[in-house]
Amino acid sequence: MKSKIKLIIIIAIVAILLGGAVAALVLTAPEEETEEATENEVTTQLIYDKNPADISMLTITNEFGTYSIERVGKDGVYVWTVFEYAASPVDYNRIDSMITNAATLTSQKLAAENAEDLSVYGLAQPKAEYKVEFDDTDKTVKEICIGDNVPGTASTTYVCFKGENTVYTVKSSFLRYFLEDKRECIYKTVYTGKTATDANDTTDYTKINSMTISRDDIDYDIVIEYDTRLDDEDAIVSNSSGYRLTSPVRLDLNPDKATSVLTGVFGLTASDFAVLAPTEEQIAEYGLDDPYAEFSFDIVGGAFNLKVGNPYTDAEGNQTGYYAMAEGIDVIYIFDTASLPWLTFMPLDITTSIITGNYIFGVTSMDMTGPDADAHFTMTGTSNKDYAVKLNGEDVDVEAFKSLYQFILMAPAEQLCFDEPEGEALITVAIKSATGDDTLEFYPTENRRTIIRLNGVTSFTCKTAYAERLLENLHKFEKGEEIISSW
Repeated sequence: MKSKIKLIIIIAIVAILLGGAVAALVLTAPEEETEEATENEVTTQLIYDKNPADISMLTITNEFGTYSIERVGKDGVYVWTVFEYAASPVDYNRIDSMITNAATLTSQKLAAENAEDLSVYGLAQPKAEYKVEFDDTDKTVKEICIGDNVPGTASTTYVCFKGENTVYTVKSSFLRYFLEDKRECIYKTVYTGKTATDANDTTDYTKINSMTISRDDIDYDIVIEYDTRLDDEDAIVSNSSGYRLTSPVRLDLNPDKATSVLTGVFGLTASDFAVLAPTEEQIAEYGLDDPYAEFSFDIVGGAFNLKVGNPYTDAEGNQTGYYAMAEGIDVIYIFDTASLPWLTFMPLDITTSIITGNYIFGVTSMDMTGPDADAHFTMTGTSNKDYAVKLNGEDVDVEAFKSLYQFILMAPAEQLCFDEPEGEALITVAIKSATGDDTLEFYPTENRRTIIRLNGVTSFTCKTAYAERLLENLHKFEKGEEIISSW
């Protein structure tokens, strides 16, 4: 027993140092407010009201079994914990709520002053019981039985003191934690973004510098990075997402399609846990010694890493999730598949199809070359008022050039491709811009497909019809003919 107390006290001290205000929250918890009576209700009645800090032990019995929450600490500075979970990440906010609720009881209505049959209220065989032991002068003990919900509503529930037959109704929300498994006391949120503690701190702690996704089903890493071009207030960038896919190819993200991938890490929460403080054998058993996937996040204010192991199968034999471990947390969790968007998406699922997004007024020159192309454009001006374009040193129609440039922006990333092309490019487009240069090379291949190399890296394929139309449109522009936007 002495070793048990010593362990709890050590954990309590750590929890107090790290957790901060658990005791303060309990000690300053407000009393239940009195509600106005309606035609069929009496005014709410305070049955008992004690100091939460005086609770030495709270014991809960329900369909899942019996467990206790014990108080540790001294000199009025306390923390409460489930002893079995003393070395695990406990949800102290939840436990704080349970202690606060157990310290007081307010009825919404007196349902029966001397009930002859408690089974009418579900209290002959209660759904749950909780016993509150106070370390006050009288060593007060309160034992409450929880019965059925009041018919026609889920918001109030019948209760009585154990061994008594006076029945009250109490807000169901006040009682819900006493009906749940003690496993719910384990903290299951594995990452939350840092929050500012200083009113003058305007740092964006939701900014992800980069994330790397490694999975066994693909032979490359998916890397997403913050678009640093956005840090230049004078830069003209068409990226509406703020993030770019940089591996295995480079493309801007589509903000409508990439939301869950970019925001899912914040508040990432497991549905359950499988093992607390797992051994190396258990880590291997759940596939986490050689994980199926690994997600690494570099986030302003912190970093986060999650390893995903074997699939999780529910009692009905359905695969509903995966076992996973978060770095720094000694727990094997179970995550619903839907909470892990990084497991299943493919790169082009979350990107735009636009290969180059250089804004036209930021472009300073563009060369279009190939066996049947030799065009060199130079541009000046930064708006419609002063924008001018020259082709091979001669002034050309600005509006016609805009149509040609728009067609170039339509170059589609239809499929990923990592096979090096053979032969000579049908046409190469080299764009120089204030925010970065892009070179697109188009290599026709079999099955009417064309390989596109972006900045020297084989990246995509598109229909050969696009590349042929691009060359045709260059010639049309040179002849002063109208650009064709379809292919």
